[in-house]
Amino acid sequence: MNKKSILDDILEEDKSVYVQQEDEYLEVLLEEINLISDEAIRSFVRSVLLQASDFWIVPSSFSGKYHPPDEHGRGGNVLHTKRVTRIANTICDSYSVSGEERDVILAACLLHDITKGVNHSDDTFQYDPMHPYTVNKFVSDVIIHDKKYANDAHSSSLFMQEETVQSILRLVRCHLGPWSPIPETYPITYMDYIVHVADNVASKLHTYIDDSELINDKWTRQ
Repeated sequence: MNKKSILDDILEEDKSVYVQQEDEYLEVLLEEINLISDEAIRSFVRSVLLQASDFWIVPSSFSGKYHPPDEHGRGGNVLHTKRVTRIANTICDSYSVSGEERDVILAACLLHDITKGVNHSDDTFQYDPMHPYTVNKFVSDVIIHDKKYANDAHSSSLFMQEETVQSILRLVRCHLGPWSPIPETYPITYMDYIVHVADNVASKLHTYIDDSELINDKWTRQ
């Protein structure tokens, strides 16, 4: 019988410390990340989000014309991402989408806007209209980084099959639908449409409930 060594105990303790540190950083989206059942996909999403520093700071709307008002300020992009992921999860429930397909959809929702904006040194934000496509390059850089520095104690992109990565990136590229800067990138499959519809609905939530005096206060950012 194989017995755990003292070194095994130390390595497990170190790993728990790293996981706790990551969880603290990812706390705002942890509930949504944990909707992903596949450990490799979940670790991939965590690794990408941990390296996407601007994502956590930028607003969801840079002009102030679109998206609910509580997403217009600093960190609004994260709130938008929570809403998109939860809506997509509900749609998956409605259509009994499960297994890897569901995990790929949720991963795409969590990563669809990671390169949406740039935070400049003077704390101003710049929108990237090509962000559905620049995610590809960002993910490639994360994979290169993980190959050099990742280990078993950290979340990593290295456990993912390339085919699964490309499936996630396809959904990201299609998420703007008819508003895509590249017309050829249009939702075709039901997975494409789930991500696109979830993003579109989340960006218009405030217009759907605008007439309700009971709910209006929720759009006031504290």
